[in-house]
Amino acid sequence: MEKDFDLKIRLNNIFWSLGCYTRLEVKLAEYSLQRKTPEELTDLDVLGIRIMPDLSIDYLVADCTTNKDVIRSPIQRVFWLKGVMDFFGASKGYLSLTTNESIPEGQRIVAQKLGITILNNDNLINLEKRVVNSSLQQLKLSKSESWLYFEKNITNLSEKIVPLLNFRKHNYWMNPSHQNLYPLLSLVTKYNKWLDETNRLQKALSLDLLTLFTLSLLQMSAYTFQINPENPEIELKSYFYGGYAEMKRMEGIVGNINKLMENIPIQGNLFNNISKTLKLDLDYLPNLFDIAFRLLNKPFDSSQALRYLQIILFEKILYKGENTEGMKYLETGFSEITKKLTRDIAKFFCDSTGISEKLVEDVY
Repeated sequence: MEKDFDLKIRLNNIFWSLGCYTRLEVKLAEYSLQRKTPEELTDLDVLGIRIMPDLSIDYLVADCTTNKDVIRSPIQRVFWLKGVMDFFGASKGYLSLTTNESIPEGQRIVAQKLGITILNNDNLINLEKRVVNSSLQQLKLSKSESWLYFEKNITNLSEKIVPLLNFRKHNYWMNPSHQNLYPLLSLVTKYNKWLDETNRLQKALSLDLLTLFTLSLLQMSAYTFQINPENPEIELKSYFYGGYAEMKRMEGIVGNINKLMENIPIQGNLFNNISKTLKLDLDYLPNLFDIAFRLLNKPFDSSQALRYLQIILFEKILYKGENTEGMKYLETGFSEITKKLTRDIAKFFCDSTGISEKLVEDVY
């Protein structure tokens, strides 16, 4: 693997200690019409997603490098990282360099103005001493071998589910947040028959997709929390459709189609059944909105759902509960409300996509 992977793990552990759910090597790619495949634009070494107690979402990003040109003068990489921060709406960035050399003070000052901290080896060691909880080292997600095992194996799963793999690795991070709920549910529904409940790595993939769905659900709840939590139905619905104006436009289109079909007497029998069923809202929306509303009513407990799922992934699925300290943390480190809300999300995910509950049974 890359020479800077250990650096990524160290930043991962810092972000987790700061209260984040973390992902490594997030690929930013856009779909190429010519090649008919995602075309990678760049990647982000470490992404931290911190759900605050009021459901506001804070992003932290980190770039880690052993590149001698960058180490010699890191300011250009700083400006690149600022662009990635703007893309994610991140509040803070870290540029970690494998060098013992001092960083020019002028470059540190400019980086700080952009919300970025440059770390040489000494800086990184001292930051770890200040923020990393020693008990984290007992968790599987703090180990490079755990991440390598997960990513290496999950990318080599069946070719029949490549669209799911591409979505989790590429498409999800390029889409506006409100555009991930429906595509994620519909894509899992389309490929649910290829997900094998007896395959541990496919269970890991299923839990990872559930985690991304949970993030999208939290983003919808956060939007409603900030706009008008006392009138959640209209806010949740408008978010799902990409805004109030877009929702009204789509409702108008469906209404006009229904009127058109009603006014074709010659083909009335042909359109009669269709006009009764043609509607904008999907059948699962009431249950989706109900869960989102419960999340915003329990914001502190909801904010821990992503981290809870991440511990389940590493401790229960990938390592079968063999790590005693990890299982102890899973049992005692999260509230019963967090666990109940997460189970409800998992149940909805299975019901709306048709996947077997055995794929996510470790949540129950």
